[in-house]
Amino acid sequence: MAKPLTRLLRRLCNVMGYDLLRLQKTRIHPEAISGLGRGGGLDAFEAVAPREVRQLDIYLRSCARVEVLAQARGRFIGVPKCEVVVRCLNSLVRSITYAKTIGLETPILLTVIDDHSSKDCVERIKAVLATAPCPTQFRPLEGTGVGASLTEMYRLAREEAKDLIYFTADDFLHEDRAILELVQSYGRLASVLKCDPVLFISDYPDRYKHVYPTHILLGSHRHWRSVHATNGADTISRDILLKYWNLYEAFGRYGIDPAVTEENTIDKIYNDVPCYSPLPSLAVHFQHFDTLSPYFDWQKWWDASKV
Repeated sequence: MAKPLTRLLRRLCNVMGYDLLRLQKTRIHPEAISGLGRGGGLDAFEAVAPREVRQLDIYLRSCARVEVLAQARGRFIGVPKCEVVVRCLNSLVRSITYAKTIGLETPILLTVIDDHSSKDCVERIKAVLATAPCPTQFRPLEGTGVGASLTEMYRLAREEAKDLIYFTADDFLHEDRAILELVQSYGRLASVLKCDPVLFISDYPDRYKHVYPTHILLGSHRHWRSVHATNGADTISRDILLKYWNLYEAFGRYGIDPAVTEENTIDKIYNDVPCYSPLPSLAVHFQHFDTLSPYFDWQKWWDASKV
């Protein structure tokens, strides 16, 4: 309930053609399993002054010469890996284009780090990059393997990124609204939480195999749920990258050291930093049927990304 003075000020503002709104304050119950201890509740319809996103740097790791890393079974779609790479990249470019068309003013830089794809595939990748409505870079990887590409991606982000960083891979298929909502929801959630969160824009199906308590917050256009694990395709601020550099550096040994997993590296960050995924998904891991997010028309997304 508004206090008497607040009601008086609101009436005066209304007379002058304005309204008086509170900024949203969100607190998470102190008994939450995340241990963040923010208490209280959420008035979902209050105004929010979002955190400014000064720039979005996107780093996509591509490798068309390996169908599925460290797995004998192929992708459910049954097409060459190069076709998956090109369509997933095109879905990302389409999403950037949609965001710019809608009016997103945040500068975007898209960088592809390629692990020795064939000459023909590289030409197709560069052709898609040429259609992007933002600056792009194509960086051939000197080494080879997932560990080398992760290490190079983190190194580039540490040296070049300005603010918000989206790490992704060549087999994540994006909805047209993905980049728009990623930037706008990040700004909103960071403001509400009063800290920089981590976003993982795929509603991964394993969230529903092992059920645990979760927090649901409002993003720019959909709900986001708290999660406590991701793979390497996440969205972070540069400050988080620098603060937890030792864990990202350790994750760069993935695929080289069999003892290295997300659980003993980057997932440790989420003990301190809140992490959220969208409901429903904004991107899907286009690998196997059991990695596809629920409640989305994968065939429609796949057909729309054809080059």
